[in-house]
This record gives sequence, C-alpha cells and structure tokens, in this order.
Amino acid sequence: MARFEAKYNAEIQQMMYVAGETGDVSTETLTLVEEIIRDQLVLMLTTANDLAARRGQRVFGINDIIFQVRHDPARLARLQTLLRWKAICRKAKANNESNDEELELEDGEDAAEEDLVSTTVEDVATKKTERPAALLPWDVEFFFSEYPPGGDNNEALLAESSATSLERLRWADEVTKSMTAAEYAKWSDYRHASFISRKKNRFRKWCGLGVIAQNKASDDSLEIIGFLAVEMVKRLTDIALSVQEQELTSQQRMNGQSAALVGARSHGLFVSANPERPPVDVGHVRRAFERTQRRAKRRRVQLHRVTNRKKLELI
Repeated sequence: MARFEAKYNAEIQQMMYVAGETGDVSTETLTLVEEIIRDQLVLMLTTANDLAARRGQRVFGINDIIFQVRHDPARLARLQTLLRWKAICRKAKANNESNDEELELEDGEDAAEEDLVSTTVEDVATKKTERPAALLPWDVEFFFSEYPPGGDNNEALLAESSATSLERLRWADEVTKSMTAAEYAKWSDYRHASFISRKKNRFRKWCGLGVIAQNKASDDSLEIIGFLAVEMVKRLTDIALSVQEQELTSQQRMNGQSAALVGARSHGLFVSANPERPPVDVGHVRRAFERTQRRAKRRRVQLHRVTNRKKLELI
C-alpha cells in the first residue's frame, strides 16, 4: 500500500487548538488524525452510495449523509441549523437581486405608513408557509405536500436553541473569558478552519468524492461532509485530551503527588493549572479512536465459534 500523504496538517492543528489542544502537536500525531478522518469520510461516502443504490439512484443526497448520524440528536440539530442558515442566505440573496431589478425611490415616511397599513392579521394568517430547509424524510411533516399557513419558517426554527448549543456557548465563554486580546484573536481566527474553504476540488480529491460516490451538484452535500469532518477532529481531540488527563492523573498518584495539580482542563485553555502538560501524542489519539469504536455488547445465543468482524464506526 502507498504511504499516506498528509495534506491538511495546518488546518487540523487549528481545529485541535479550538478543541482544547493549544500545544505544538507533532507531525506524526497530525498525520494520524488526518488519516483517521479520511477513513471516516470514505466510510461515510460508501454508506451514502449504498443507501442511494437501494433507492435505485446513482447519486446520493444530503439525507443519505444525515441518515448516518440520525442517532446523535446533538449533531443532527447542528446539521439542521447549518441547512437553515444556508437556506436563509440563499433566500436573502434572491430577494436582494429581485429588489435591485425593481427598485423605486419612495418617500420613507409614506412607505413606512403603507407597510403598517398593509400588514394585518389576515395577511399573516394567509401567508404561505415555506417548507423548512432541514425537514428530514423520517419526520412526520415530510409526508405532507402542503403546510398550514402561519407555520414556523427557517428563522423561527433557528431561534429554538437546544440545550446542547447552549452548553457549547457556555464552554466557549468559559474558554475565552481569561484570554488576552492576542489570544482571543488567534482563537477566533482558528475557529474558521475548514477542509473546504477555498479548496473544494482539493477536498473532493482527498476524500474520494466523485470516485467512491457521486453527489448531487445542486445540493449542499460537500458542505455537510466538510462540516462533519471538522466536528470529528474536534471530538477526537476532546477524547484524546480526556485520555491524557487520566494518564497524567494516574502518574501523579503513582509518584505520590497531589491530584489537584493535574486539573489541566478544568481551568480553561489559557490558564492551565499544569503548564508542563505535553501535547497529545499518537498514543492518546489511538486510544481515543478506540473509544469511539466501542459498541454496547449484546447478549446473543451463538451456535458456532465464528466471531463477527468489527466494523468501522463513525466518530
């Protein structure tokens, strides 16, 4: 087999920085993370292609990707939020283009009065409800071709913050409250690290999109795959940091030192109680990946000695 060639070391370093690893991660560790993520995307594309083939289609869509993470409510909610934002941006762009073509200069006060008079309760009640952008095939609303007037649109659905999103905001606030201006600027810049930003063709070739499976050119499948890849890097980094924290705690206890000195992650990224903490290495990443591959054991009656082969699971 050909040796794996890393192409996203800089981007993965930035993603790991945002996830909590602020140290100088070795090239071997970054390459291992990239190889794991690429294998995950190959699995995702292969599964999406199989799902599309079962429907008799040659190309897969967004729902074939989302279907694979349907058992993770938090991740599913973030994907739906992303789709709603993209739908709102497309609608705003279309409205701006139509308004530019039919722009007429009017008196500001007269226009405001006409808007107030024309906006009535009947207009709101009879307004056609648009189909939500993130409506999934297994949702009940998906089976109806028409929707009652006055329903929730994409903007209203975005306002419903889930507990997971609020927890992520609290974590980000805890991380950044003790930063300096330079540290916060660096952290904010690294938050935009992406696999597909200004290099979509490179990402398609890297993950095998177009070779392993074909996607619809008109949908947001590429953005969804890139979004999930970034989340996989951050989740793998978070688990690796937990593995390292447990390892340091056990080492401190064996050496007779106080376990309170090991609380590297409980004080935020930039006010660590253990400044000598080394960055995560290859061993931590491997053990973190092994944790993501553990499945709940089911008791079944086995009439033969053939053991089932372990299948790769999504992080």
